[in-house]
Amino acid sequence: MKRLSSWALPIVLAVAGVTLIIVGSLDLDGATIPSLAPIATPTPVARASDTPSPSGSSSASTAPSGTPIPSASPTATPSRSPLPDDVVAVQLDVPAVGIQVLVRQSTGGGVDVFPPSDAAYILADSSQPGRGTNSYVFAHALNTLFKPLWNVQLGDEVLVRMSNDQVLSYVVTEVRPNVACPDESAEPHPNPPLPLQIHTTCDEALFWTEPTDHERLTLQTSQGYNRNWGELVVIAEPAG
Repeated sequence: MKRLSSWALPIVLAVAGVTLIIVGSLDLDGATIPSLAPIATPTPVARASDTPSPSGSSSASTAPSGTPIPSASPTATPSRSPLPDDVVAVQLDVPAVGIQVLVRQSTGGGVDVFPPSDAAYILADSSQPGRGTNSYVFAHALNTLFKPLWNVQLGDEVLVRMSNDQVLSYVVTEVRPNVACPDESAEPHPNPPLPLQIHTTCDEALFWTEPTDHERLTLQTSQGYNRNWGELVVIAEPAG
């Protein structure tokens, strides 16, 4: 997967953090956002279809006496097949907090720095859901976008509708407030919590954008007036 350079991504995160909360503090909740129907019941598999491993078998051989001999591999070992490249996320819901938003892939550049307020965006160099790795999804702290993440709880369901109408189901497993990416040009937090005091670089924020060896959603929004108020990162992993 193509990646931003090590120097560019922290800059993008820093600028994006400022702009997300600036927009969130403006009176933009009246912006025109398409009305969406709630995502329907999810499909059983959140990471794509299970396919039998060629080496697995559920058959049993039979001894000459007619007594079955159990196979060494009594059941097939499933392997995960990633979704096709042309299947992309189109909607994300977090029913417990009322989030119901369109999803688009960032085209990079200005969109990564200052995304439109019409949808949640997947970082340009991040993966689409259903590919067996991390999908980094960010949006402004607007009531019509990701501000309700401020109230999300462990165990809350996250649903992603794909362009083929498959619904991927995830569960919130981590809520990480105060993720730091300091900005020396911004006004400091008047009473910064410890995580914002001890992190002097954007390494922590950068960590959450990295690919993973398993399916994961990373949802991010701002939580204060500028980058020095920290970011909110929510992790969701496949249900079941």
